[in-house]
Amino acid sequence: MVTNRTKEQLWHTTKSGVVAPVGISTTLSVSSTQTYLHIKEKAKAIEKLYCDNTVPLPPDCALANLVSDAKTLSDAWLMNNREVATWQLILRVSFLYRIADAILPLFDVPERRKYLTILTSGNLNLQQRERSLAKDILWELELWSRLRRRGINAILHEPDIIVDFEDAQVAIACKKFYSENNVEKVLSEAVGQIEAAYDFGIIAVNLDDLTLPDHILKQPTQEAMGKAIDQFNRGFLRTHQRHFKKYLKAGRVISALVSTSVLAGLSSHKPSFQIATQATIWSIPGLPPAKEKQLRRFYLQLMER
Repeated sequence: MVTNRTKEQLWHTTKSGVVAPVGISTTLSVSSTQTYLHIKEKAKAIEKLYCDNTVPLPPDCALANLVSDAKTLSDAWLMNNREVATWQLILRVSFLYRIADAILPLFDVPERRKYLTILTSGNLNLQQRERSLAKDILWELELWSRLRRRGINAILHEPDIIVDFEDAQVAIACKKFYSENNVEKVLSEAVGQIEAAYDFGIIAVNLDDLTLPDHILKQPTQEAMGKAIDQFNRGFLRTHQRHFKKYLKAGRVISALVSTSVLAGLSSHKPSFQIATQATIWSIPGLPPAKEKQLRRFYLQLMER
């Protein structure tokens, strides 16, 4: 696994021509590849999780189809059966490892049956651009599992994730965008979900479904790939900056994490395609120094290797 991180001050030019800081942008890029045998093992682990918790995995649901495809691909690849191990099958299966990393940690979550059931309720093909509750829940689980892997105490609870970090209790509302037509409404809803009882709140935004469907982002290097996705995230923040400033100014919700994952093709890397994730952090200006430093420490731990 290769991880790259950069940090940059965001600036805004007012109508009077004054250039002022509006927040800090921190980016993280992660790329990983796994063998098809490993993906098959993850597929079988998903089946076992559903079986152990007596939650049906309907054979016609999207998750069951992905599990079946992963096993088919692994067997065909080992048998050198290229008629079965088609490029289309490889692309469908490519996201299963990412899905498994989000799902499998549910084994010790008290309400795991609820999440497992929702994951079977809609489209989980991450190359297609179709709204589904399963994708919404997957984004929550992806961020929650990432927090846990970084040693951060995170639980699945309203608004979506609650984190105990140092002496603060942090509420995270997770939102997945399928369109840029309702950004203000979604941000308003997210802020409304975060109660004043928490020390501060973060809105975690996922933009995967705003990227091109059935598309591979082609770049020569991992650095170029990270920059391309980072530009996409920053473009979203620039376009909707007024909404972020409006709804994140009250003091309770002080930051937004904007994340995009794509299937990337690298001409300088073997295997030539992988899942690439880029996260960009926006924080409101003028935070009290102690809170700003604590927020920065939180993101540094989240983004460390």
